[in-house]
Amino acid sequence: MTTEEHVADTSTPTTRRHRLAPAALTVLGTAAAVCSVRLGLGESARPGPGAWPVVASIGVIATGAWLTLTGVDSPEEVRGNDLLRVLAGIIAVGTFIALLPLLGMPVPAFLVLLAWLKLFGESWRLSLAAAAVGVVALQLLFVQLLAVPLPVGPLAPGR
Repeated sequence: MTTEEHVADTSTPTTRRHRLAPAALTVLGTAAAVCSVRLGLGESARPGPGAWPVVASIGVIATGAWLTLTGVDSPEEVRGNDLLRVLAGIIAVGTFIALLPLLGMPVPAFLVLLAWLKLFGESWRLSLAAAAVGVVALQLLFVQLLAVPLPVGPLAPGR
């Protein structure tokens, strides 16, 4: 395919449609960045509550912009089962958010990790083990190493 053919090919309705989702992602990332800045960025020694969200937003903006400009060469077909998995993932994250203040971080994190692993077809043995290791890793990283004050809940040691 020559350069002229490739340029002509990028203007087809199908190719334009494939650029719609990345463009929406860019807009969403921009909105998230604006909200993050409003939370306050803080300083390098003491980052504010919006510091990490703005970094993540910049990553989303860059990815969305790149895919919007370059296009998606061969998007995968969406099947009904895929949409159910996305919905189950959204429900899992919503459940995590709802349970976090009630049960602390470990229990909801374990349940969400377990649900995600089962959702993607892993065995029960691997799912249970990986969810348990994941919760320990999250606890060590965020609570011990980064000193993030996460809710501990009623099952915390020493309560």
